[in-house]
Amino acid sequence: MSNQEPSQPLSQSIRPLAAFAPGEGAVITAFMGGRKLQERLVALGLFPGQRLTVCQNNGSSLIIRLNGNRLALGRGLSQKILAIHSTYHCQSLEDCQCPARVGKNKD
Repeated sequence: MSNQEPSQPLSQSIRPLAAFAPGEGAVITAFMGGRKLQERLVALGLFPGQRLTVCQNNGSSLIIRLNGNRLALGRGLSQKILAIHSTYHCQSLEDCQCPARVGKNKD
């Protein structure tokens, strides 16, 4: 074991989706669960490499923006989705409740 600093910056560390703050972009890296969980997440459009934005994180559930749609995830499920931070944000201002976009005009 060495006492060297991690090779990845802190912002690139893998963490559960439940740990992301509203307005943060993320890229899914892996799932912590069995075959059934993975099948369910893929059916929802979540898969490794998928970019998304966390719109709301109120402690008991998450609302994410994914391909122009909003998706609600429970706390347990969002704990099993691992992701890294991304500079990606939803592009559409229409019907977006992400804190990064609220209050911005379409002008």
